[in-house]
Amino acid sequence: MTSLGIVCGTGFKEQNDLKIKDTLEVNTPWGTPSSPLYRCKLSGKDVVLLLRHGPRRNIPPHRINHRANIYALQREVEGIIGISSAGALRGDIPVPSVSVPADYINLWNSITFYEESIKHVTPSLSPGIRKGLLSAGPKTEDKNTVRDGDIYVQTTGPRLETMAEVRMLSQYGDLVGMTMASEATLAREVHLDYASLVTVDNYGHGVGPESIRYEEIVNTARNNWSTVLDILKIYLEEG
Repeated sequence: MTSLGIVCGTGFKEQNDLKIKDTLEVNTPWGTPSSPLYRCKLSGKDVVLLLRHGPRRNIPPHRINHRANIYALQREVEGIIGISSAGALRGDIPVPSVSVPADYINLWNSITFYEESIKHVTPSLSPGIRKGLLSAGPKTEDKNTVRDGDIYVQTTGPRLETMAEVRMLSQYGDLVGMTMASEATLAREVHLDYASLVTVDNYGHGVGPESIRYEEIVNTARNNWSTVLDILKIYLEEG
């Protein structure tokens, strides 16, 4: 079993340092995952990559089969790092930047493996993986310290949030996104360690001076990928 799985956006697979060795087509009791599982080498270590939006980036956030994704990975890995994009809920958070969230809020669209039985888990993010990612941040080429302590709030998508929603959410959280919390909760249910590297790629609606354009969010995320890749490489080398 490989120690680490990586759940990420489609473009991350195109990074040159990621050497794909094998492609595994998987089916699960919850259906087909968003993508095949790609067995890769990164910094000399084996990792398993899954593309949450699909190989053609055609699966919107509210249609991602998170249960199939996590179920497929739990048969292959011992822990997961989720790489996702988020918006800043306050103007004092730098854009672009990278964050390792400390906790999350997901009260309205929670997903579970236990729809037919009574079972409760206490959600949390892996302290061990978080510590490793935070330690790797200052050692990257740009030497920017990765943000620690942020609270990630998950909304449903696919639309972005209204200005009123951003004002409300900013009272409780720092970042807003559409995917990470679902992955974290499901990973906890199947006893997988999970933590997230979040690229902060835009300001929430009404926080910044300009309106939000999807194309600009994607471009900023791509510019953040080199930093994310550096963090992952250092994390694997030191792990």
